[in-house]
Amino acid sequence: MRCSLFTTVALASTALALPSTSSSSLEPRQDAKCLTRAEAKEVVDIYVQLIANYSDELCEKYCADEFVDRSDSINTFIFRPLGEPTFATKKIFMEAQNTNPPFPVVVDSIDAVDCEAIALRWHATFGAANLPSRGITIIGTTKRNGYPQITSLDLEFNSLVWLLNMGGSYVWEG
Repeated sequence: MRCSLFTTVALASTALALPSTSSSSLEPRQDAKCLTRAEAKEVVDIYVQLIANYSDELCEKYCADEFVDRSDSINTFIFRPLGEPTFATKKIFMEAQNTNPPFPVVVDSIDAVDCEAIALRWHATFGAANLPSRGITIIGTTKRNGYPQITSLDLEFNSLVWLLNMGGSYVWEG
């Protein structure tokens, strides 16, 4: 009796946990505030331009006023505390991009698109060592003025390879 009661409860709870297969739950959201796949691709292309071919005009248009960039990988190079925003405002980001050399970012895949976020994997090969440094970026977005804008960048990458590409070195002790 115990076994059959347990089995019945387990099967019932499994059935309750399964998603509905009705057609409405499987259709993509049509909310006007949500990104479409095509818009997500456009935002990723803009992200690449912001890193590889920066211009103030592009940043002004496509980065929201509340823009923030977070990266512990970058923070290690610019001596900022880990966990803090790397570029806390759009203005600080713009100043930094105007002084940085362009990096040839190649998008390997767009792995996820949600209503207001995009996850992608990329690599950049450049500099002294000319090694591919792989990274991931989560792009936060919003829709304003009839088009998507970037509200946040959260990115991390292989900072040891990046260091070698910038002409630096390290000694592995241990």
